[in-house]
Amino acid sequence: MQKILTLNRPWFALGRHDIRSNLPAALQGIMQDGLLDRTFQDALVPEFLFPGVATSRPWAANMGDTQHFTRRGLLTPQTTPLGGVDPTPEAYSAERYSMTMDQYGHTVDTNMLESAMTLASTFLKDIQTLGINAGQSVNRIARNKLYKAYAGGRTWAPALGTATVTMVVDSTDGLETTLVNGIQTAVSATNPIMVSINGAAAVAVDGVNAGTNTLTFNAAQTWAAGDSVVAANAPVSYRPGAKASAVDLTGADVATFSLFRDAVVRLRTMNVPTLGGAHVAHIDPTTEGQLFADSEFQALYRGAVESPVWGNLALGRFGGIDWVRNNEAQTRSNGTISYHEPIVLGADAFVAGPFSEMGSLLSQVPEGSSVDVQMVSVGPAIQVARIIRPPQDRLAQVIASSWSYVGDFAVPSDETTGDAASFKRGVVVQHA
Repeated sequence: MQKILTLNRPWFALGRHDIRSNLPAALQGIMQDGLLDRTFQDALVPEFLFPGVATSRPWAANMGDTQHFTRRGLLTPQTTPLGGVDPTPEAYSAERYSMTMDQYGHTVDTNMLESAMTLASTFLKDIQTLGINAGQSVNRIARNKLYKAYAGGRTWAPALGTATVTMVVDSTDGLETTLVNGIQTAVSATNPIMVSINGAAAVAVDGVNAGTNTLTFNAAQTWAAGDSVVAANAPVSYRPGAKASAVDLTGADVATFSLFRDAVVRLRTMNVPTLGGAHVAHIDPTTEGQLFADSEFQALYRGAVESPVWGNLALGRFGGIDWVRNNEAQTRSNGTISYHEPIVLGADAFVAGPFSEMGSLLSQVPEGSSVDVQMVSVGPAIQVARIIRPPQDRLAQVIASSWSYVGDFAVPSDETTGDAASFKRGVVVQHA
C-alpha cells in the first residue's frame, strides 16, 4: 500500500517560517488538509509500474559514485555417495552488477498573478501534472534498464556488407560487455563476444562503438541487408513464426497467447521465482487488443481471477501470468513497421537502488529556508520527494513545485547459472 511519509522534522517549520504563511490563503487550506499530497500521489503511483516489480536495495554514496554489488550463483548438486571421505569444498560462482548514484527531477512554476481567480485549482493541476511527470520519468529510467538487458544481444544489419571487419547494426544493446570472472567487462580484442550472423557459425566481435552502433570483427565478414546478429549469450525472446529478429516482422505478425505461454515455460525452466504466485506481463493497448482476438486467450480470460498483486491495474491472473496494462511497454521500428515489446518478468529481474538517506540528503536545505517537502513512498523503499518553494522572484508571485528522485536501477546477470543466456529472469515478446 502506497502512503505519504512525513519526515520527523516538519519541513514547513524549517528556519523561522511556516511556508503556509508565505502563500495565499487559498493554498494554505489544501496543504493543511492533505489534498495537495493526495493529488501528487494519485498522479504519481499509476505510472510506477516497472519500479513496482523491482527488488529494492537501498544504499548510500556520494552523488556520482558507482558501487558494485554481487549476486551469488549455485553450488553443483551432489548425487555421488561420499564413501566415508570428507566432501571437497566448492567455490560458488558470483556475478557483479553496478549502480551509480544520480539525481533526477523536474519543476513547474505557478504564477499567482496569472491564476488569481482560480489559484487553488490551477495549483492542484500543476501538482498533478508534476506527479505524472515524476512517475513517467522514474518509470522510464527503470524500463530502459530492463529493455537494454532483456531485449539486447539480438539485432540486425540494415545494409549489405562485403568482406569487411566493421558492421553497423540497429542497436548494440547487449553487445557492449561480456562476463569476465563474474564482472561485466567492455568488449575488446582481449575480451571478445561471440555472435552469429544470419544463423551461421559464431564469429568474434572484439570492438563495439555504441555511439555509431558499429561492431568490429576479428576477421572480415560478408552479410546481406537484414541479416540477424545474435550474441551467444543473448537473452531468449519470442516472435511470431520463430523469426530470428524484429527486422523480419511484418504487419501480419500479431500477438498470440502462445508467445506468452512460451515465455512462462522459459521462466519456469530457468527456475525463475514468481511475484506473488505468478509471473507478470506488461502489455500495451495494442498487445491487449490483439490478444483479445486470439481464441486461446479468450478461452483463458473467461476464467480470469483478480490479481492480488496489481489490483485494478491488472487484466487478471491466468495462464500463470498477472496481466498488467502498461502504456510504457517499449515500442520500436524495424524500418518498415512499428513493433511492440511486451515483457514477462519474474522475481529479482532487476534491482532498484534508491538512496537510503533521502531524508538526510534533503535536510541539508540551509537553515532559514522556507520550503515544504513530503516523501511519497512508491513500492518497497522507493521514495520521490515533492518540494514546494514559496515565491522568491522579485515580484513575489511565482511558486515553484518540484520532484526529486535519487538512486539508480540495475539488471544483474545470471550467466553462470542455467544456459548461456546472460539474463534469464525476463522474456521479451516482439510482435507487429
